[in-house]
Amino acid sequence: MIKLNKIGKKLLLMVSVIILIVFGVSFLLNNYFSADYYLYKMKNKVNTVYEELNDLTIQQLTKTQENIENEHNVTIVIVENAGSIAEINENMQFALYKDKIVLNKFWITEEALKKVDEGQAVRLLFNQGKLKTSLLTVLYEKDQHLVLVGTVVAHNTDALTIVNQLYLYSLLLGIIISTLLVALFSKKMITPLEQLKNVAKDITNLNFQQVEITSGDEIEELSHSINEMSNSLKNVHSQLEKKNRSLNTLISSISHEVKTPLSLIQAYTIGIKDGLDDDSYTDIILEQVSYTSEMVDYLIKLSKIHELEVKKESFELKSLIQKIMKQYNISLKNNNVQVVQNFDLIQNSFIYEDSNQIEIVMNNLISNAIKYGEDQFFEINLTNENKNKIKFSIRNKTTSLQQEQLPFIWDAFYVAEESRNKEISGTGLGLSIVASILAKNDLQYEVVLVDSYIRFTIWFDLVEST
Repeated sequence: MIKLNKIGKKLLLMVSVIILIVFGVSFLLNNYFSADYYLYKMKNKVNTVYEELNDLTIQQLTKTQENIENEHNVTIVIVENAGSIAEINENMQFALYKDKIVLNKFWITEEALKKVDEGQAVRLLFNQGKLKTSLLTVLYEKDQHLVLVGTVVAHNTDALTIVNQLYLYSLLLGIIISTLLVALFSKKMITPLEQLKNVAKDITNLNFQQVEITSGDEIEELSHSINEMSNSLKNVHSQLEKKNRSLNTLISSISHEVKTPLSLIQAYTIGIKDGLDDDSYTDIILEQVSYTSEMVDYLIKLSKIHELEVKKESFELKSLIQKIMKQYNISLKNNNVQVVQNFDLIQNSFIYEDSNQIEIVMNNLISNAIKYGEDQFFEINLTNENKNKIKFSIRNKTTSLQQEQLPFIWDAFYVAEESRNKEISGTGLGLSIVASILAKNDLQYEVVLVDSYIRFTIWFDLVEST
């Protein structure tokens, strides 16, 4: 005997209850409503035919009578509306007999005939008793003729009794079969569920396993979801480990960057104390203090970027850049650097972004171009690629970077790690801040190096001016 587990017992109970409910509802519907529903459908059929015939003359009806009868499976009888009530009934019964409809009970009353003469359509149902049929009719008057549209309605009491008995036998057989099938299927279902349970335990222990289930149902879909979750968790875990390694590298880099200026400050301070100052020691100490302070400021900014909320608003990018450029007038003059701007062809530069964060990005890129550009000029361009996009780009000359280094320039301390030349690299944190802000704002950007000229490009979505 097949042993049922917990799920099997639940399935058996559920299937049995469903079978009982379905049988009960079907029994009630068949026993109490099917006859009425059948009669309702027959009445609708006869009424539909009547509405189709009502607008036809007797001549038109006579021509199309046979086609309408065959199409709708009804009987149409036409007799003259003349003579006594008995003669009319006799003529009507004879016409029905000619159409092979033999009736035990049929009589049109004077009251019904009076309504017909007044232009009404009279609906009559003639129960034929032992024949277990009824004649459902619509009687109306057209061009001094009586038109009867009828159909035979079978009594289905006996048939319903047989059907209900069959339902009862089906119920008993269904419960027996369901017991066997539920036991088999529950075992088939439990096996993959146990596999999923084991994989879930492995994932809990950071052992990101996969499971192969080909059941062709929701359990297979669940296995795919668990596999995707396992892959996602594996990737997240890998990224966390990578971030931990990056954090360790960052801490190491910060320690190195801080240690170097502190060592120099200590050495030159001792030199001053020992009277070895040649009037340059103080300048060197101040330079190292300034560098350290700048690096700390960048680190604070970098740490705060991830906590900042993106507060978008509509503003003009062209105006923002021009405002920033004014702040660098003195620096440009001191460094003898010219700015080549290409803003004249721009008609619309309104974007919907966080203006404060975009200003930080522009400040970093422009200050880098001024500090580290190797020509006496750099270029800033704003161009409309299409009606929905605007492209910002800034370009300056540099010979300190190689093509293979480009993917790493967004990493904190990358350049400083490579050269330790502060005249070239600065703190190495500015571009890391830029990349963090652009990623946080879901903006597309790139950097390319062509013929010793580096170009940073950012794409923005345009909006209507306000």
